[in-house]
Amino acid sequence: MDFFHLSKHQAVEENILVSSKIIYELLKSSMHIDELFLEYAHSRNLILSLNIERILYLSLAFLYSVNKVEITNNMVRRA
Repeated sequence: MDFFHLSKHQAVEENILVSSKIIYELLKSSMHIDELFLEYAHSRNLILSLNIERILYLSLAFLYSVNKVEITNNMVRRA
């Protein structure tokens, strides 16, 4: 599965770039990873599942790799 391209066969939540944008917008202040994931699920009206959490971890890794977030002791904040 290609997480960087959208097609009609994929949900928007399966795209890393879209999920990263939403996560970055939710980070107004420093948040715990679990708290951030719950806020994401609440904002998108989703129920957290293993697949969605996997996408969110990949999105966090992407944001970290482009130096948009800093992660310290499970706390995430904008860089």
